[in-house]
Amino acid sequence: METQTQQKMVKRAAPRSPTETAITCRPYVSHRTVQTADGVMRNFSSYGSYVETSGQYKSGTILIVRMLRYPSVISTMQCDSQPRTICLAEVKWCRKLIEGNSNRRYGMGLKYLD
Repeated sequence: METQTQQKMVKRAAPRSPTETAITCRPYVSHRTVQTADGVMRNFSSYGSYVETSGQYKSGTILIVRMLRYPSVISTMQCDSQPRTICLAEVKWCRKLIEGNSNRRYGMGLKYLD
């Protein structure tokens, strides 16, 4: 019998790499009155990432995601085994996290836009 984790891995288009990278994100819009949300990228793949942020965004929202800090990386790592430093991404889902999780109140699955 497959575990729940194994079933989720079958659904994924690419393997996820764990990380703990400080990010900031905001909606991709033409006006300047937009709130920026700080957060942490928890994992990533070549197709998207999972982030936890202080802001809540609806599914379908296009975000500009910018990496603030990333731990030093071994130079022999391939480019696709590192997270994107800045990108546009679509919110695929957003869930409220359990209370008491510092400033990060929402978990979101993001799909990178090319």
